[in-house]
Amino acid sequence: MHNQKFADNLKTEMANNHISQEKLAKMLNTSQATVSRWTSGKHQPDFETLLAICEILEVTPNNLLGWDD
Repeated sequence: MHNQKFADNLKTEMANNHISQEKLAKMLNTSQATVSRWTSGKHQPDFETLLAICEILEVTPNNLLGWDD
């Protein structure tokens, strides 16, 4: 995963869906700090979590990962 590309796409999609880091964290049963690490490009979610994020944000993994470009 390209960390920064994923982080930028995640932030964009969260904004488009009006979902805060705190709200996404609650929806995924994780911490806001974890979501913050994803949006800063320091870490990336595991595959199952990535799929859950995609479902919440109604996007494809390709979109979040930047593979549609």
